[in-house]
Amino acid sequence: MAIIRHRVGVQAERDELFDALILPEKLIGWWPTTAHGTPQVGGRLELTFPGYPNHVWEILELVPGERVHLRCEDGPGPWLKTELRFELHPTESQVFVTLEHLHLDAESDAYLYFNTKWPTFLLSLKNLLETGRGQPYPNDLRIQHD
Repeated sequence: MAIIRHRVGVQAERDELFDALILPEKLIGWWPTTAHGTPQVGGRLELTFPGYPNHVWEILELVPGERVHLRCEDGPGPWLKTELRFELHPTESQVFVTLEHLHLDAESDAYLYFNTKWPTFLLSLKNLLETGRGQPYPNDLRIQHD
């Protein structure tokens, strides 16, 4: 199984960035169209992307200001049982957010898609926190036409 790993620097407070990764009302500013759920360990987040099955993520770990770890329990096939781990690393001028998408089949088209698509959503997160406007689905940058 393969891991996708990306990192982007964001000029925001670490707690603000953490909240954007876990609070439903913040998630919709950069990733899904709608989000509902309980942001606590063992809780679930349901993310909606119209035209696709909903994603249901179990929260495996939350370390405020440092780490968010999720596992997809329901959703489109390539997402199932994959995990997302976000880690925050503050510096003097920015907070680096590192995303690892775990348990992927490196030989699949989904791996290629996720590897290209995640940077667009990380930049959406960056834009949300730095300018107040992200590009959540369906206003995200398209990388394919189907």
